[in-house]
Amino acid sequence: MISRAEYVAFAEALGLTIAETSSFSPFYHEIVEVEYADDRRQPVSIASYAWPCLMLGDLLFSRAGARVRGGSEIIRKDIAESSTMYWTYRRKNRPVQDLSHGWGSNSQWRTAFRRDYRSGQTLCYNVDGKRDLGALESTAEDDDGLTREERVELLTNRCFIFTMKPHDDLWPYDDRLQLEWS
Repeated sequence: MISRAEYVAFAEALGLTIAETSSFSPFYHEIVEVEYADDRRQPVSIASYAWPCLMLGDLLFSRAGARVRGGSEIIRKDIAESSTMYWTYRRKNRPVQDLSHGWGSNSQWRTAFRRDYRSGQTLCYNVDGKRDLGALESTAEDDDGLTREERVELLTNRCFIFTMKPHDDLWPYDDRLQLEWS
């Protein structure tokens, strides 16, 4: 175990910076735990952090682990805490899916990284993806049986936080999206 201070000192020695935001964003935050708010429509907010968000300039290096609070019509605890986390090699308490899994000992080194950038107020998710979710029709389901909104949820959170569909065999790796954030 290392302390938060040791983790931050190590990251800063590598040239990374800590990104601290006052409001929840799936760009900056990975949901670790959910607490329900009394108001079923309350937006997701940060209750506390498990680890900080690290940036390398405008490139997201790793998202912060966040314990969040939100209304049951916005986030579902059972889904947000246990659905498959994509673009993730390992998590202690949930299933993960990464393109480097299952291809032998060198697969991690031959797999392209997911690159997310912050450019001013624009958040760019998976910039190397081939399919622009901003240009897709909203209601039609694709080959995975997902609507555009469900694909956006999966791409931005790297997991489902509300959608109650099978989540263990999807292909979000070709998706990309740009969103404005304030």
